[in-house]
Amino acid sequence: MEEKLIALEKEIEDTLFRLMELEVEERIIEMGQLFAKLLASVQSAGLINFTLDVLVEPNECLPETRMLLESLLDVKRRFQRRRKLLTHRDILKIWLRKNIRFKSEFLPGMF
Repeated sequence: MEEKLIALEKEIEDTLFRLMELEVEERIIEMGQLFAKLLASVQSAGLINFTLDVLVEPNECLPETRMLLESLLDVKRRFQRRRKLLTHRDILKIWLRKNIRFKSEFLPGMF
């Protein structure tokens, strides 16, 4: 199980960097597809269910995994209050905003 979580952590990190590149290139459809694939991997690892509910304690996960799970929790709280439909794009925006590398390396280059 430990090896599976380490492999998932690497997949999350690799996907994050690719998503940042796609964001800069404004390739929104590819971003959504890649992010949906990542969420499927997180679900198959047993960390979330099909409704994107987090099934584990994020603080017990590796750093990138924890940040992704915390982002899911944040966005679900926000959208339940507003009673809006949750989309992958909404989750992705929150996740990117929470990521220090995105803020310091990619975001400044976009302006």
